[in-house]
Amino acid sequence: MTRRMRRAEHDSRPIWMAVLVATGCQAIARGREHAVQWEWEAGRAVYANTSADTELIQPLGVSLEGGQALAIYWAPGETAYSMETFGQNRRRVA
Repeated sequence: MTRRMRRAEHDSRPIWMAVLVATGCQAIARGREHAVQWEWEAGRAVYANTSADTELIQPLGVSLEGGQALAIYWAPGETAYSMETFGQNRRRVA
């Protein structure tokens, strides 16, 4: 993939994704925290907890068990975003 193609892919992300990234979400586990690195996949922002520990994603207030992922998306015409966790225990959170 060329640099121009990567830039075009990044530029095509919706504005709500930029706001989510700018929010600076943190994953907190065992008293330690790290920045959530959102991936853009199929129209959704996705973060996967690759550790064995349960992480609390702030400021969203979502707990992710080890191996679970959180997807956030905003459907056209909707007034709010939706979230879904999946992985070990697939379930919708909001």
